[in-house]
Amino acid sequence: MQVFAAFSLADSGNVRESVEEHYSGEYHETEQGAFFIATNGETTRQVATKIGLGDEPAGTGVVVPVTSYWGRHNRELWEWIGVKLNANGG
Repeated sequence: MQVFAAFSLADSGNVRESVEEHYSGEYHETEQGAFFIATNGETTRQVATKIGLGDEPAGTGVVVPVTSYWGRHNRELWEWIGVKLNANGG
């Protein structure tokens, strides 16, 4: 699987609704309103468009692929990312 991070979201409420609709059970939301989204076979732009950051009118935000990670956060997030990145031989 691939994991994407979506952050600096101008309208995290609408993004949350779209993430829930398109990636139910395949995302992790942080307390700061960022999302980590797991998917197969999608580009960064496709994920951004699905969550409401595509063509106008759209909210603003950043979506990037997660290829490595480091930082300080709760253990659940790190475990979730590790499991998703290793799922299906990803």
